[in-house]
Amino acid sequence: MLDIKVARDLLVLVNQPDFQELMNLYIEEKKKEQHRLLEQCDDDMDMFRAQGACQILNKLMSMQTEVQSAAKRD
Repeated sequence: MLDIKVARDLLVLVNQPDFQELMNLYIEEKKKEQHRLLEQCDDDMDMFRAQGACQILNKLMSMQTEVQSAAKRD
């Protein structure tokens, strides 16, 4: 769970008008890179790294909602 103080500090970032749209654009490009790596990798470790990167990128896509929810907790 996200710390309340950290969430409140991040509110300035995630409440920017274009934040979610631009962040999603960036994340989608990074996910495409990782999917290309998954398709081309021969090594198990490379495959696990790419899968982990995709998992983190998916988590980042919900960053705005997570930060806003955590900041509202008291």
